[in-house]
Amino acid sequence: MANRPNLDQLEIRTGLIVNPNMITLLIEDRVLAQKDIPYTEIAVWQNGRDWHRSSVNYNGVSAAVFPGKPGVNRQLVIVGDTGRFTELSGGAGTEGVIKDEHSMAAVSLVHGSIMAVGIVGGVFRMTSKTTWEDLTDPRVEQNIEAICGHPSGGFVVSGWEGLVALYGDADVERIETGTNVILTDIICDEKGEIVVCGQRGTLVRGTTDSLVPLRFAGITEDFWSVAKFQGEVYVASTTALYRVVDDSTLELITFEGEEVATSFYHLDTYQDSLMLSVGQKDAVLYDGNAWTRIL
Repeated sequence: MANRPNLDQLEIRTGLIVNPNMITLLIEDRVLAQKDIPYTEIAVWQNGRDWHRSSVNYNGVSAAVFPGKPGVNRQLVIVGDTGRFTELSGGAGTEGVIKDEHSMAAVSLVHGSIMAVGIVGGVFRMTSKTTWEDLTDPRVEQNIEAICGHPSGGFVVSGWEGLVALYGDADVERIETGTNVILTDIICDEKGEIVVCGQRGTLVRGTTDSLVPLRFAGITEDFWSVAKFQGEVYVASTTALYRVVDDSTLELITFEGEEVATSFYHLDTYQDSLMLSVGQKDAVLYDGNAWTRIL
């Protein structure tokens, strides 16, 4: 397919599945990065079609999609490390600032709303193409790295100093994690099971009533992303992708042929039918049976 990004000079930052036939990647230009020039290339893969590529002049670090019909109500939202964001819908883009000089770490779809989190306990909900509601709670001062919905109707976050907290209608409940490392990603299923990953091979699993650290012998690498796919928990470092076995063992995921991936970082799933794994030099898609290389 034409217009395919060349990873000789470019590196993938992150990515997400828009639908089974569309994947969006946020890409860094190494030359510009070395010159400290803020830049993000937005590369969109569409099955059987040419790549679509555009860019923004800030460092986009995370993206989320509000599902819907193209040109009607589907929205792609990108957030950057200085509080800037871009909303893409209907073939047009809108740029703005969530909060001046307020670094964002992640953006996610939570109970039908696009929400972003960042430094100093920052939590924000998108209310229109240009505005965000500040939901930051003064009781949480740690930097927040990730957010996801909770079946109670609230949401859970993870972050620095072992932070995991449940935000309800009028309260914030901190949940003991047994660690003080940076917890980089968090997921929660419809039954309320929470899995959190973080630095130094940390993986914590349980519910809001009790989170228990899992112990894996010999694993010290930092984990950056966790996903639950077809009943299995997967976790990614920058050099490996693992499947959790019986909460006591990590099984290394191996690849064959042209689909061999050697870099990892972020995982994304779509309706339990597809899982995307992206690293600096690899974007591969898994359907439960086989891996397919996207880039």
